[in-house]
Order: sequence, then structure tokens, then C-alpha cells
Amino acid sequence: MYQWDWNVIGQYKYVFLQGALVTLWLTLLVVVFGTILGILVGLVRRSNVPFIPTIAKIYIELFRAFPTLILLIWFYYVSPIIIGVQFSPFWTAVIALSLSLAAFVAETFRAAVGSIPKNQFESGFTMGLSSTQTMFHIILPQAVKNMLPNLLGLYVTQLKNTSLASVIAVGEVLHQASTISSMTYRPLEIYSAVAVIYLILVIPFSLLADWVEKRMNMKMRKI
Repeated sequence: MYQWDWNVIGQYKYVFLQGALVTLWLTLLVVVFGTILGILVGLVRRSNVPFIPTIAKIYIELFRAFPTLILLIWFYYVSPIIIGVQFSPFWTAVIALSLSLAAFVAETFRAAVGSIPKNQFESGFTMGLSSTQTMFHIILPQAVKNMLPNLLGLYVTQLKNTSLASVIAVGEVLHQASTISSMTYRPLEIYSAVAVIYLILVIPFSLLADWVEKRMNMKMRKI
């Protein structure tokens, strides 16, 4: 029968901490870059320039369709052959995960802008604003507010998706756990600790997303 030994967690607590910090740092970079790129793609999607919206749509559909794990492997092993540059595992994960997140943010942004009444656009034009000024000063602030609950949900998912970066040897918490497990032969204790770490990391974000959604719903009822 398997004999549990929880002392191994204490022996490697700093390794777990380092992995958790890498997970948080990776998540933060992906959220920032993915959100900025996603909003830009969403704006391009609404462009009146011929073919440009089609390119944005193709990008969105492709990166929403590809499994995140496949993107990570492809970027790490294939992109150096194509562009001749080998990124570190960490930055490969940042690029691949950001591109994936951006596709979902762009679609969320498109839906949020689409929910804004058309008279808001007309009001901007009446005030003498250009279409770009109307978008950034009137439409975008309202759209961001509407898409915030969905964005937080995407960010929670992205935090969990960082565990996939272990496949290209990024030193996040799951990769560190795999290394410790191979050295100690205590997989049950190690991966139980990983489960607890992810709960500690994910639950606050999930609670924040729920709180924001409830606040938004309360404000909508008052209108």
C-alpha cells in the first residue's frame, strides 16, 4: 500500500514558490499583451478598409480553433525553422498564449461594441468627432465596461492554461512539480500540492469575476 509522506512538500517549498511566481508572471504578461492585441484586432475587424477585416476574422477563427497545446509546440519547434529565431521556452509561451488569448478578446470586444446603441456613434459625429475619436472617447469606455466580466473569465482560463507551458519546459508550477516527482518518486503528494496551489491562485480571480458580474447586473437593473 502507498505510504504518504508529506515532508517532501516542506523540503521543496521554495521550488513550489518559484514555480507559482513564474506562473503568475507568465499569466500577467499574457493578459497584458493578449488584451492589447485583442482590442487592436477587434478594432481592425471593424475597419472599412477592403480585405483588412477579413484578415482579422481569419486570425480570430484560426487562433480560436487551434488547441493551446498545439500552438505552444508549434511555436517552439516550428517557428525557429521558419523565421530563424529560437525564443526561450518562457517567451515562446508568452507569444503563443498571448496570440491565443487575443483571438478570444477580439471576439469579446466585437460583441461588446456591437451591444452599444448606434445613437452613441451618431452622438459622437454630432459633436464633431471623427470616427476614431468617437470610438476611443465614447464607444471604447462603454465597451470595456460591458466586456469586463467576460474578460475576467478569459483571464482565469488563461491562468490555468499556463500549466500547458510545462510541455516546452517553462519553469512554472506544474513543470517544477514534474521535476520534483521524478526525483522523489512521490507523485501523489507532489501533485496534490500543485492542486492546492492552483486553487489558491485561481479562486481569488474567480471570486473577483463573479463579484464584477454581479455588480454589473445590479447596475443594469437600476437603469
